[in-house]
Amino acid sequence: MRLTRRVRHAGVALLASSALVLSACSGGGSDKDTFRIAYNGDGGHKEWADATANQIKNTLGIDASGQSYATFDDLRTDITERTIETSFRTGWQPDYPSIYNYLAPLYGTDAGSNDGDYSSEEFDDLMEQVSAAQDDATAYALQDQAQEVLLGDLPAIPLWYQNNSGAASLNVENVAFTWQNLPDFASITKPAGGPVLAYGGQPQNPLIPTATNENLGGRVIDNLWEGLVRYETDGTAVNAAAESITSEDNVTWTVKIKPGLTFSDGQPINAESFVKAWNYGAVGSNAQLNSYFFYPIKGFDEAQADEAESLEGLTVVDDQTFTIELNQPEASFPDRLGYSAFFPLPASAWDDLEAFGRNPIGNGPYKMAGPDAWQDDVEIALVPNENYQGDVQVANEGLTFKFYADSSDPAYTDLQAGNLDVMEQVPASALSTYETDDKVQAFNSPGSVFQSITIPMDAPHFEGEEGQLRRQAISMAINREEICDKIFNGSRTPATEFSSPVMPGYNGEIPGNEVLEYNPEKAKELWAEADKISKWEN
Repeated sequence: MRLTRRVRHAGVALLASSALVLSACSGGGSDKDTFRIAYNGDGGHKEWADATANQIKNTLGIDASGQSYATFDDLRTDITERTIETSFRTGWQPDYPSIYNYLAPLYGTDAGSNDGDYSSEEFDDLMEQVSAAQDDATAYALQDQAQEVLLGDLPAIPLWYQNNSGAASLNVENVAFTWQNLPDFASITKPAGGPVLAYGGQPQNPLIPTATNENLGGRVIDNLWEGLVRYETDGTAVNAAAESITSEDNVTWTVKIKPGLTFSDGQPINAESFVKAWNYGAVGSNAQLNSYFFYPIKGFDEAQADEAESLEGLTVVDDQTFTIELNQPEASFPDRLGYSAFFPLPASAWDDLEAFGRNPIGNGPYKMAGPDAWQDDVEIALVPNENYQGDVQVANEGLTFKFYADSSDPAYTDLQAGNLDVMEQVPASALSTYETDDKVQAFNSPGSVFQSITIPMDAPHFEGEEGQLRRQAISMAINREEICDKIFNGSRTPATEFSSPVMPGYNGEIPGNEVLEYNPEKAKELWAEADKISKWEN
């Protein structure tokens, strides 16, 4: 059975190494209902996908098994075009350090990355209140209420949080990992000299800030650019290109850019550098994957509908000043301005934006090593930007992202041999041994990646009351702790809500989260109740 839904472009980054699919459809032309956990075969997910399927099968007594997509791109194409015949599990890494960034992009009605097409007026209203909250305590309380709604509806079934289980070669020193589970690349030193060799992969889109919403391209962009604000290793937002970002009412914000800043080729950074880039990103016909991030700004709906060529809320005041008028008060709005969608573009980018996406010019601590720095399916080479005027101190001679099809054994083997210097996630095959491996430096700490199963709201047997009962049953049929311990060797933590323990305002005791606990008897009971509404044919 093929599920066809409207097409939207996604809003923020999905982890290419962690997406998979779960099927709830009739297969093979028979009347038998099946439950397939499909996964991208290039991502190293077979072991845990099969284990999860077996738990569901054994608890609920239904046909459940793993199913492989050849590549992550194949999987994402079906999801984005709404032609996928199954449900799916995705990984989510926040773009700025806020629980709001886990909730609104994934579950807000028509939000850019709401791949399951969930819609709840109650949830949407709470998200609007979170945006308008004037203090953290109020925002945190409202976020908890929004998560209560999600725990009741389960548009996604939380699985676990991915720890920062990274490793480095013995060739480098001063390795640390950020709140985003990525190495703090600029701080890494390499005593023998040469560029730091980092795990990477072929970007899926041009290296344009508003066009890149996936992890592999995003890590390159984040080192080539710096925004109005930047994030410290722990996620604290501090001013970067902005001298000040102020407001008297939290609706109209005045941005003053630090004087004398330039892009890596010497072009000046001014108010137009930001405003023109943001306007381009917001206009619907430009099909920018990060367009969703401009929704708080006045005129976004008109720009998205191609009824306007720019955002009404953006105004250039003078060369170093512009204003941002929002649709409603948002006290924490400046905190999100460190995300890549809000980066500036130089005037020369508009001469040939396609060519610019292959050899971009940013204002960050690194720059492209040359016109051929991006070698498809091989690497992207960066060198320190001598014109960078920010606070990040680059402690190495350069940064080269080596491309791997996935994060499995080849990359780790290269790490052990010193042919790769750092990777943020070791493969499953090494999880039980990497912390005692004398050939690598090991790191294991809480991370920000949240992983879940998303079942489309209109999937057969998963609509309305029947669907709610089945979602709850599936959730309670999964023994998260067992999988985290036995499959992931303690490199995952069972989820208790929809964000991450490292986020400000995290609450592991939200009412209703017992639905995330392993409870096989309750799972069977709920499944039986659903069968009274519409029988699942085993």
